[in-house]
Amino acid sequence: MFARDSDIVELDGPPAYTYGEKVRARRHIRNDGTYPGREIGEVLVKKGDVGYVASIGSFLQQFYIYGVDFVDRGCLVGMKGREIESLDITGEGIVKITLRKDKNGNLSVYVPKKDLEQDVVATEKATLWGGVITLGNGWRLALPEMAETTPMPVTVEARKLEEA
Repeated sequence: MFARDSDIVELDGPPAYTYGEKVRARRHIRNDGTYPGREIGEVLVKKGDVGYVASIGSFLQQFYIYGVDFVDRGCLVGMKGREIESLDITGEGIVKITLRKDKNGNLSVYVPKKDLEQDVVATEKATLWGGVITLGNGWRLALPEMAETTPMPVTVEARKLEEA
């Protein structure tokens, strides 16, 4: 049995996107009559257009609605999470992470933009810095070159690679 939209309550968890996050439209968005000054059915946003999350609201006490400012198009459009994708951590994008080491020497990574914490399950080099790490969720991150004596926790910019 498949979940219907009426069965999903996104508000039970945190929003998938954060204020200021750079996103891309996953499909064309047309005016459904709620956008003033534009004809009903007129394309407001084209698939691939880039914008920034300017507000986060809700719809029907069930879904998050993200007010996305498409600066190049000159419009602010309300979109569901499934209609956009993050450009802050997709492909080979740069993502800000906090790398931590617990008292047993185990490494974990926290990604503030996604409110995501994962254990480091593999490293591809004997040295951490300048190498690639794999997280428990399959993400692979290329870490910057830093001194081996860098104290933790430390916040750095890592490059997200294709998942294993």
